[in-house]
Amino acid sequence: MSDMSYLDPPIEIAATSPRFEIIMSRLRSSGMRPYAAGEQLDFESTGPLLVDIESVSRTTLEYCAHACMHGLSRPMIILDVSDVGLNLSDVITLRRDRDLPMLKGRLAALARRESRNVEVAIRAETARAFGMSPPVSSAHTSPELIYVGEGSPIFLSLQGALKARGLSLTAAISPSTVRDYLSSRRFTAALFDLTSEQALDAIHIQGPQAADMLSSVPTFALVNGDSQASEAMKSIQAHADEIIECQDQAQLVAKRIEALARKYNALRPVDYSSALAPAARDLATGLFSRRFLESHLERQIAVANQRADPLSLVVLKLTGEHRTDRQVLKTVAECLRPLLRETDCAAALSAGILGISLPATPYRGGARLATRIATKVAELEALSDVVLNWRVVEKRAYHAAKTFLETGLSGPFMRLEAA
Repeated sequence: MSDMSYLDPPIEIAATSPRFEIIMSRLRSSGMRPYAAGEQLDFESTGPLLVDIESVSRTTLEYCAHACMHGLSRPMIILDVSDVGLNLSDVITLRRDRDLPMLKGRLAALARRESRNVEVAIRAETARAFGMSPPVSSAHTSPELIYVGEGSPIFLSLQGALKARGLSLTAAISPSTVRDYLSSRRFTAALFDLTSEQALDAIHIQGPQAADMLSSVPTFALVNGDSQASEAMKSIQAHADEIIECQDQAQLVAKRIEALARKYNALRPVDYSSALAPAARDLATGLFSRRFLESHLERQIAVANQRADPLSLVVLKLTGEHRTDRQVLKTVAECLRPLLRETDCAAALSAGILGISLPATPYRGGARLATRIATKVAELEALSDVVLNWRVVEKRAYHAAKTFLETGLSGPFMRLEAA
């Protein structure tokens, strides 16, 4: 069988033998493509860089510290197996060689965070173009968190530490409870406890299903670096927005969670509820208007081209006699909200046709979302008189905003039973 390792994500390694060979071997086995760093580190590159404190020179560490002070343009990982406590900002710190297999997931989480921050910024630009002022969260607003995995041994201590810091924490004891909470309330983030198999088994969800259920809210994965992660835990970590190590005291873990929660609470994309400008909002559905989505797609396409990220568009088309009824359209829009991520941008394209742009998402992710939406619509009695058809297109190099939308609106549509 052909060797497909060239498709693995690359990572530059600054280390010397024998540590270099150990690190290379572990990263290859975890699905990454490591290569040796040159004599002079390039901090302007965009690829990730791993620096092994134990084997590199002091001069190299000074270069790293200097680069961090002036702002990094590339992801950096510090491997600190000697626990010298080199605290650098905006870097991922690993304390054990056995944590290396989790690095691929942590880099993916970092990429999702950067993608979210970019979407927040360009959504605000689009809003200003329509005369809207992006909402600013008050510094005194207390972030609300949902805790998935109440059976965890660390739950009670972490609950008390978070409460002492002024954070509201709601525990979910079953998948149905999680869904009910997410459909009725807005949370800043979900704390997904992966510190023990007990917590994972208590919620009875694993892998992609868990990621689907929590897709509408940022996910913070709580991990214990002193324990071995199961395949289910690794799968969930791969979908997390943030990964927080919990082997320290509960007060320190709560401090990390608070800092991230307040940051996510303050930096939220403009949503439909704040789209008060008539040209930006569709009155029938309460979603964004076609003009808003087309204007926003121009910025999303520019970002996708610059970052070499995928960008997909899901088009939902209702068929049936009542497909344009106002109540039907409102019900479909309400059905969408708990299924979409904060960064997904949904709009009404015309009567009975909706479009959703998905930044940093390939075709497969768009098809998965469309199937989930179609399944949800088919389950609702209020929508029994309509049938949902869907089409997914992924951005190509020749697409502009208008041609991207036209491609989504033309061509074959699919139904749930044919998916």
